Amino acid sequence: MTEQHNTSAAGASTPGRRAPAQRHVVAALFVDFGDRDREPRARYECVPCAYRSHVVTGAAAVAAFVETAAEAHRIVCPSRQENHQ
Repeated sequence: MTEQHNTSAAGASTPGRRAPAQRHVVAALFVDFGDRDREPRARYECVPCAYRSHVVTGAAAVAAFVETAAEAHRIVCPSRQENHQ
């Protein structure tokens, strides 16, 4: 019988647990909620195709952007179209 070990973030081994599948960041949505001196702002980045959106500012604009940015880019992303994903 093979014993499996998983290493936690702190480096401690946890016997009997499978190691999680590796995951890679392929996109990031950055949101700065602002404060009383600065408006909220957001931007989206796609790692595979190196796309970086413009910075959106203002509460209403940021809310709308957060709802649609990832899906809107996913439709036109050249790296996804090449891989037929």
